[in-house]
Amino acid sequence: MARESAQGLKVKKKKWFSIIAPPIFREAVVGEIFLYDSSEMKGRCITANMMNLTNNPRNQSINIKFRIYDVKEGKGVTQVLGAEMTPGSIKRLMRRGRTKVEDSFVVQTSDKKLVRIKPVIIANSLERQSVTAVIRKVLRSNVARLAIKITYDQLVEEIMGFKLQRHLGEQSSKVTRIRNSEIKAFFLVEREGVRPISPNQQFELPKKEDDNFEDSEAGKGSGQGEDSPDESNGSDGEAGEASDDSEEKPAEESSETQ
Repeated sequence: MARESAQGLKVKKKKWFSIIAPPIFREAVVGEIFLYDSSEMKGRCITANMMNLTNNPRNQSINIKFRIYDVKEGKGVTQVLGAEMTPGSIKRLMRRGRTKVEDSFVVQTSDKKLVRIKPVIIANSLERQSVTAVIRKVLRSNVARLAIKITYDQLVEEIMGFKLQRHLGEQSSKVTRIRNSEIKAFFLVEREGVRPISPNQQFELPKKEDDNFEDSEAGKGSGQGEDSPDESNGSDGEAGEASDDSEEKPAEESSETQ
């Protein structure tokens, strides 16, 4: 009787099931998973290098995290949860005499999803704290305004296609000279209680009476904003003050070395 009951039992064996990337990566195979049934794939996460998905060695410094949200024809269908640059790739961008501007904030997309963005701007020279503060405001304002107009999947395409990075670099170059513009990391925020920044947030360039900026022209009204450096070469705005700062930097550096 024991032998007959043992023979009647069916032994279930594990199988390899493929995991497919989203359409942005042409539904390439991210990897495989060894399970008893394909339904067990749902909710599992996997990390893959972007170079293996795009066949481009320039993308080897980016790791992408996927999550399986559906199973079709025995294959796991994924969505992008986020991406992150390797720490070594950020360090290689830095050189002596440059300034790194980092920030981290949460924005909301048109489909009501929250995304944390961590941009990195590498300035071509040493910059004052007041200049880096303006760059952070530029980053927050531009990302928030873009995200509220598009869906989460479209925002992922903008980042993975390096379009958002180029846009932020162009906007930041209006403040000072920019060497690199990158998105250090981004990921989907699913926990409650996180408040995104407002896309309608307004900001002004620092006033002339600000202690961090030189008051090169006394007697002017303090309520006026500053002009961007690339809009005028000989104007009375921030461009003239930025050139004064750049002329004084060698003197400050030589005094520090002594």
